[in-house]
Amino acid sequence: SFPMLDSVVSQVIALQHQEGYFGGGFHFDAPDDNDMALLWGNGRLLVGLMEYYEFAKRKDVLLSACKLGDFLDRIGPQFNSSQMATDFDAAHFATSYICWTQQIEGLARLYKATGDAKYLNLGAAISGRMERRPGDHVHGYLCSLRGTLELYEITGNKLFLARVETAWGDITHSGDLLITGGVPEAWSPKKLRTEGCAECDWTRLNLSLWKVTGEGKYLDAAEKAIFNELAMNQFSTGDFGHAVLNENGTPETVMVRAWWCCTFHGLRVFPDIGRSVFRQKGSEVFYDLPLDGKIESPGFSARAESRLARDGSIRLLIANNSSNCSLTMRHPHWAQDVSIEVNGKRAEPSCLANLKAADVIMVKYRMKLSQSVTDGSDGSIGRLSVHYGPWLLGVSSANNREYFNELEASNALLHVTSKPNIEEVPSLFGVPIAAAVADYVPAEFPEQPAQAEFRAVAEQTSTRSSRWQMTFAPMSGL
Repeated sequence: SFPMLDSVVSQVIALQHQEGYFGGGFHFDAPDDNDMALLWGNGRLLVGLMEYYEFAKRKDVLLSACKLGDFLDRIGPQFNSSQMATDFDAAHFATSYICWTQQIEGLARLYKATGDAKYLNLGAAISGRMERRPGDHVHGYLCSLRGTLELYEITGNKLFLARVETAWGDITHSGDLLITGGVPEAWSPKKLRTEGCAECDWTRLNLSLWKVTGEGKYLDAAEKAIFNELAMNQFSTGDFGHAVLNENGTPETVMVRAWWCCTFHGLRVFPDIGRSVFRQKGSEVFYDLPLDGKIESPGFSARAESRLARDGSIRLLIANNSSNCSLTMRHPHWAQDVSIEVNGKRAEPSCLANLKAADVIMVKYRMKLSQSVTDGSDGSIGRLSVHYGPWLLGVSSANNREYFNELEASNALLHVTSKPNIEEVPSLFGVPIAAAVADYVPAEFPEQPAQAEFRAVAEQTSTRSSRWQMTFAPMSGL
């Protein structure tokens, strides 16, 4: 029961215009940027109304959503045209054509609730008009992709899935996928900063693709964003926003809070992450993400308590297994091996059977430092990045103030040594297991080698905004 939410929804639907839309006046004959902005808000509101309806089943809310859907259907022929896409090109950015294409998500849910084919037909037609245009708004495009994937989940039409998977491949090979596993606010050539909304969209899209396809590349992409980009994008005060990108296209400093959009989408992504920790198919249960989480079904329930950031372990407690389910642990690519004990006895890591209530499972992931260098095939100099398990490491101004001289981007790493500080004062967002130190040659003073402390960039969540360096001149000999 959420009385305040019920009251807010009642007050919102009372503001609906007779024509079906919300907000200021709409120019049907000659739409301008204000109308596109209004469409953006109406599209997001339609999703909200449908989520509330799925929860509360209020007929007046569904009627309001249908009136809004009918408004979109009325303007569909005009807005779903090449001329409109051209008139509102990427130069309009937040009021570009993505304000129209992001309507798919709400229309898909409206069709699911009503069975009215006009909402499906409109959503499908809009999906055909999606386009990733240079300099355009990433958040709006990803909303459109997530809506198209919902059309697939509702209809089973593989055309929609193929469209999303093709777009995913285009994004991952575009050069706009960040080293942190996130995406920028705008596609190149306007790749200047990140945006919390887009990071959350990208994570949710990958989790949904993993759910419907079972292909590990989608879970790997979501996991990388969760452990790195989402954590770095979040301020110590909890809100999300923007981080500027440095000359190498990597996030440098989280600077701008955006509670009206980024923080809101942060609140939307966490439930999706929580629902993705475990997965069940009949009598098979899978532990997919090494995070805190739980699963509760009529025949199986369990809880996971993660200490991955501290000692590389996960503790799972079985509460119920009346359905005699098996439990499979994922072996992520960043772990050298995974060892498992059930009630203190070594077990095979592939699939655990004959589990019963009160069983305790200990999972241990063996991780190590690793480095990778970009190939520089575009003519640029290859850049080195350092990782520990799923975490990207970097040098932060919070604990390396002397590191950030004028030419720090050209500082050359000599070697990096793991130096976990497990005994440090625990922090809710600390990653002591990944701590390391590096000897490096300062670009400005090469005759004075120095040492820097490396930490997981995820620790930005628990500190004041700091400058980070995440890519470096390669180690000698690489």
